[in-house]
Amino acid sequence: MKDLTHANNQKVKAALAAAKEKGDATWVRPLLEAYAGRKEDALREEMRTMLGSMKVSAAEQTFLDALVAPNLSHVKADILGFLWSCGFTCDGLLSRVADAACEGDFQQAFEGVTLLEQVETVSDEKDLLEAQVVVGEAIQADAKEDIRPFLEAMRTHLALLYDGMQ
Repeated sequence: MKDLTHANNQKVKAALAAAKEKGDATWVRPLLEAYAGRKEDALREEMRTMLGSMKVSAAEQTFLDALVAPNLSHVKADILGFLWSCGFTCDGLLSRVADAACEGDFQQAFEGVTLLEQVETVSDEKDLLEAQVVVGEAIQADAKEDIRPFLEAMRTHLALLYDGMQ
């Protein structure tokens, strides 16, 4: 795992091969950190592909925890995209997803609304209400004018989820 951030690309390739072979949730955080610290290149693209195809359910919590990690704040849009492409629904932590989507730029808001819109049912009413508050507050903020269409879409979908709970 430590070689994911090595300066020698051959060692990074070997570490990625080991991550593909082992494929468990313990590799997700180190892989995310390596991805976040690497410049765009073929190895970073390989990391992106791996992170976006995790089918290990334990990886969901690792991705969700990464949304609040200060050292990964510059890749929040990517993390939201990974959650979506892996098919995770973030039940119980929709408010964290909404917060990440609302605090970011166009790409982050886009990835956040895409992820939220794949959620079909919710079991945690408190979390859903918190997500609605987060989105509602963001809609009121003048600074969020450029992402308002995404915020409106999130608000609409969260309201549908709430209606489905009643």
